[in-house]
Amino acid sequence: MRTELTSSRWRLIALISILAFGAGTGCTTLTGREAAAVRTGSSPSPQRDGHPVGEPADCVLPVDSSGMEFTEIPAEEGPAAGETGTAGVSSSPKGADQEWEALFLQALDRLAEGDLDAAEDLSHVLDHQARQAAAVARDSGGSTGEASSLLRRTQLLQALLVEQAATLVGDQEADSLLSVEYGALQAAGLPDSLVPASGSRLDGITADLLKWDNGEVARWMDYFTGNGRRHFAYWLQQKAALDPLITSILVSEGLPRQLIYLAMIESGITPNAVSSVRAVGPWQFMQGTAKAQGLNINWWVDERRDFELSTRAAAAYLKNLHGQFGDWSLVLAAYNSGENRIARKIRQHGHDNFWSLRLPAQTTDFVPKFIAAARIGENPEDYGFEIPPVSEHAYDTIEVDRPTDLALIARCAGVPTSVVTELNPSLLRGATPPDLGSYPVRVPRGAGPRTSKALAKVPADQRLTWSHHRVSRGETLGQIARRYGTSVADLSRLNKLSDVHLIRPGDSLLIPMPSELADRARKTAEEKGHYVPPDGYVRTAYTVKAGDTLGGIARRLGVTLSHLRKVNNLHGTSLIKPGQKLFAYRPGS
Repeated sequence: MRTELTSSRWRLIALISILAFGAGTGCTTLTGREAAAVRTGSSPSPQRDGHPVGEPADCVLPVDSSGMEFTEIPAEEGPAAGETGTAGVSSSPKGADQEWEALFLQALDRLAEGDLDAAEDLSHVLDHQARQAAAVARDSGGSTGEASSLLRRTQLLQALLVEQAATLVGDQEADSLLSVEYGALQAAGLPDSLVPASGSRLDGITADLLKWDNGEVARWMDYFTGNGRRHFAYWLQQKAALDPLITSILVSEGLPRQLIYLAMIESGITPNAVSSVRAVGPWQFMQGTAKAQGLNINWWVDERRDFELSTRAAAAYLKNLHGQFGDWSLVLAAYNSGENRIARKIRQHGHDNFWSLRLPAQTTDFVPKFIAAARIGENPEDYGFEIPPVSEHAYDTIEVDRPTDLALIARCAGVPTSVVTELNPSLLRGATPPDLGSYPVRVPRGAGPRTSKALAKVPADQRLTWSHHRVSRGETLGQIARRYGTSVADLSRLNKLSDVHLIRPGDSLLIPMPSELADRARKTAEEKGHYVPPDGYVRTAYTVKAGDTLGGIARRLGVTLSHLRKVNNLHGTSLIKPGQKLFAYRPGS
């Protein structure tokens, strides 16, 4: 490694000399022989394509012996004329070449001094300005030669920054460009020992992204500390309660802890957030993406709302995105807009600088919003935020092996039902799902052992309130499902129905009714004029005979006249006739 570092130092001196020469002439071109010399550490010839070293050669796109080419500015590239550059440097090509050269020489000075962060900042400014100036020149019919020269030299500078970052002594954190430029460095012939593989270190989000400072970031910081202050204060409280849980998962997966601010700007770190496009939960997963990450979503459960499960899914997804793009600004953009769109935009533009890509307004705004939230969130006191003491989102997890009412679990834990419900926001029906086998349930910290012990004593048939429904003539499974607030799919699965149309009058269907759902269904059914019997009541049938009256039948069945009318949907003027079947509900024996 000592030899590799020495070789790298020599190449640094050689390349700075070549780049400085190009800055003075307005043109830098490397032949394959010179590029190879820089890679191998041998001394280049004092001639450049037949020209003395002090004399400029023709400006051509440099190609080295390995076939590595530096990107030319695409014809369709560049923001509209007159836009302001990322760092506020004028984008007008007229008379700008001297300012560019001054910035370029300043970047070389920072590189020679070992200040890689400052050099990288300047290289991004130069890259942006070159592309923008070329667009202005094309629109006005001018030449793009100066801008193309600047872009080629800037790309060479960025490649050199990558190598320098990769060879820092003491295992210092590699710069973000390593992942982006890894393929290009391999093509240039650098040994793999100098370049860490993409994704090997993912903890550089602070140096990689949060250092950016532009008008968009400032606008969001002004909003969060101004008109949006009340909302941001609530977000900070949510973060304080959930930070230990979420950041421990992120860090365990090798991700930067600052990614918690992604959940903050997506949802305020709340489990029940639902967007206009039906993204759900703290990490705002769409259904397809969530299922691809292994989250369960059905009538009973939506694991996008579970803090732990959704964070693990988000971590896996973010790692995949970082492996694809290698840059956190692009990762965040892909999370917001979709990886296919971002990959397509990179191909169209011919570069992967987020700040210069033409993206939907929401995505363009998303990364500055994240940066602003992270800056304030890391030091809230500096911005006048006082976070009151909050209880940590802590719990024990127990495995529940049968469908079980959360109200029963709460009784076993010795806490109100609302406490268990709040700890399990993914359980939509107040019970564990009947079709997923053993299911994890959160209970307050310290309550796990006693809850499991008490729950084990409850028979399976008493863990969930089950109702039986007798199918009447003309009823459909859809009508029955709506009546009890369930779904056709769940009724079919629970009753092992191969065909939803094959139910017949007299069939008995099993209806799962968690206590919360049963109360809601009973209220809804009664509001619609349906009779829902109390738990434990059984239905009795009676066939009307000649001479019978409703009062007499009610007395015979041991129910009230109003009960008989309500159950059979009989009004004051309704008539009964011999052979007609009437029903009543009485307590079971």
